[in-house]
Amino acid sequence: MSALEKLKIVAMTPKRASSVEQERRNKLARKLDEQVKLAEARMGGSAYQRTRYYWHTDENGDRKRIIRPVRLREWWTTSPTGIIQFALRYGSAPIEIQKGRNAVEVAKLEDLPGTIKVLMKAILEGELDEPIRFAATARTPKLKRKVV
Repeated sequence: MSALEKLKIVAMTPKRASSVEQERRNKLARKLDEQVKLAEARMGGSAYQRTRYYWHTDENGDRKRIIRPVRLREWWTTSPTGIIQFALRYGSAPIEIQKGRNAVEVAKLEDLPGTIKVLMKAILEGELDEPIRFAATARTPKLKRKVV
């Protein structure tokens, strides 16, 4: 018996392209995951820092891969009374969770990661597809380049 006869050989199925809505959901879920990590680090008294790889060419012309920190902004604000408001954003555009309301209010910082996880679940289930689509299309004219 040969080695290949022990294996189950099949034709590989092509990877399906996800829909635009699913890509938007996944993008926002990744950003919300970072916000959870920021909140948990803030509660623990430490700092969360995401890093990214860049290529740098030095004066000799050698290219080196270096790691740089990425600046992350918190999507929440704290009032003088200690109440926290978490605003949902797609890029720089705020997302209306309900008509005329784009933030979730929590009593203390310890409740924030759980609240963000509830929002993430709602986004992945498609409950906020329409507000996300509106925020994404409001952003696109800013991103298009003019032909010169």
